[in-house]
Amino acid sequence: MLVEATTTSPPLATLAKRLRELRHSGFPNAKLTQSDIARALSVAVSTLSTWENVQKPTLPSPRHLASYARFFATERSLEGPTPHLIPLEELSATENEARSKLERELFRLRENDADEVPTARQSWHFEDGAPITVICSELGKSNRVKLGPLSDIDNPNYTELYSYGDLDALVELLGYLHSSNPDSLIKFLPASKATSDELVNHIVLLGGIAWNDVTRRLNASANLPVRQVQSERIHSGEVFEIGGQPDHGPQFLPRWQDDDPGTQERPGVLLEDVAMLARLPNPYNVLRTLTYCNGIHSRGVLGAVRCLTDKAVRDDNESYLAETFFDSDRFVVLIRVRVMGGQTVSPILKNPGDVLFQWPIAGDAALR
Repeated sequence: MLVEATTTSPPLATLAKRLRELRHSGFPNAKLTQSDIARALSVAVSTLSTWENVQKPTLPSPRHLASYARFFATERSLEGPTPHLIPLEELSATENEARSKLERELFRLRENDADEVPTARQSWHFEDGAPITVICSELGKSNRVKLGPLSDIDNPNYTELYSYGDLDALVELLGYLHSSNPDSLIKFLPASKATSDELVNHIVLLGGIAWNDVTRRLNASANLPVRQVQSERIHSGEVFEIGGQPDHGPQFLPRWQDDDPGTQERPGVLLEDVAMLARLPNPYNVLRTLTYCNGIHSRGVLGAVRCLTDKAVRDDNESYLAETFFDSDRFVVLIRVRVMGGQTVSPILKNPGDVLFQWPIAGDAALR
């Protein structure tokens, strides 16, 4: 029997109190640990602990609260060697009624706490603890020659990272991935060295199709609504185009000072780049994710990364993704990335006009 919610909880952290109460008393004849619940919901124990922390809680996503309700709707969740979720289609009418009732209660408590408690969405935290592979763009040989002797593999002071593109984005992302996933195996490697072993992990693609061949190959497998194409209007990168056929759909271009992109030898002053931030199931392993941090130029790649790593903007941007895509891990967003005084400005998704395109739209079946 489910324990009724108390009526004396203060306005802050009522959901955290209720979740801890469910674990202690949701099944009167069972003593459940945080590890038991975390295993059943397929999340890290540390994540569940933050959900129950009444002093400094975070809000579980609606999807996780629905799992809570399904778990505590029936004592059959405790049958077998470990606690687990019973498939929805196997719930009896009585169990399903209990699930719906508890789900409504938890959703209501979440809504009440929403103004006081930060969002629980952490796009760079992977709850399953699976390995994470960052597949990086590579500089072409002509660009490496310009870097001098340290990019020559025969030089005793050879530095491999000189062959990588988008180094600013890589350094920013790696630090955040390690702090958000301290127990996960995290690797980074250039696209030319990616093997089948890495492609079944959580994958993060840094860079566009010009410098990252894996991005080019995965674009086709992922069936993206956006593609990168060459444009006669700029020479320094590939632009984003909506739709899958040539000349079918709008293109999104960077903005230059005096509308002058310059030449390859003497490029113009970049004022705004375009970034793509996307999250989809990994086509090589649907139990893992595929994340794109892409741009027309390296400024866009860095902007896509900083969108969810920069402390000044990440919580608002996580909130935007949770609200817009119903906390789904299936979305594509094209973003305006400003460049000011040579510095990449972290984009804010809630700024009017900074989201240039997003998919899916509200109500799209892909969200369900």
